[in-house]
Amino acid sequence: MVSFYEIVGRLAVYSLVALLALLLISLVLGVLLVKKKKLILPRLLLFTMDALYLQFKKVARAFGLSEKLVDAIGIEVRNHLNREKFARVPPNERIIVVPQCIRHIRCPARLDARHGISCKDCGLCVIKDLKAEAERLGYKLYIVPGGSFVKRIIKATKPKAALGVACHRDLNMGMHEISRKSCAVMGVPLMKDGCVETEVNLEEILRTMRLGIEEVTERASKGCSSSAKV
Repeated sequence: MVSFYEIVGRLAVYSLVALLALLLISLVLGVLLVKKKKLILPRLLLFTMDALYLQFKKVARAFGLSEKLVDAIGIEVRNHLNREKFARVPPNERIIVVPQCIRHIRCPARLDARHGISCKDCGLCVIKDLKAEAERLGYKLYIVPGGSFVKRIIKATKPKAALGVACHRDLNMGMHEISRKSCAVMGVPLMKDGCVETEVNLEEILRTMRLGIEEVTERASKGCSSSAKV
């Protein structure tokens, strides 16, 4: 007769095996996504990322993979799942948040406790171009020193959509947090991490900013025309 402790032991072993299998399957799916751009079972990937984040990283390390890959998977999945919703939001209800580390080391701008860093259009870094495009499209641009600042901005502005730029880990964690606020969040990771003069893919950010702009503008124009006829 099997004892109670033997049953508990077997259940524990089966649970551990099932957990490991889930992590391995998710890791394979994630590698396919990042390396081959093949997205399979995105909801499963996102569940594993959110529920077993630390364990996922341990398994990645065990197979000689970079921990950054895990965060890259989370960013890619969330971008896929949020893309259509993000594109439907009018640009004046979107925000873009970038880190202060992309500034030039001789940046003359100063930090404001409420609004972050206000770009002076010196042209020493890419922020001048981002600011110009944000103003053209109708975005609100925030240049921030850290994650806590982002939380204050989201709480104060309550945007319907947000585009974030940060290092892989901070971006993945930030997208997870913001997505819980019923906000369609997209992310573009830094090409080069660090504390000062990091690098970004400007074209990728601009492409993401423009998602759905033509369609949203067209719908708004039709709505105005219909109102005028009435």
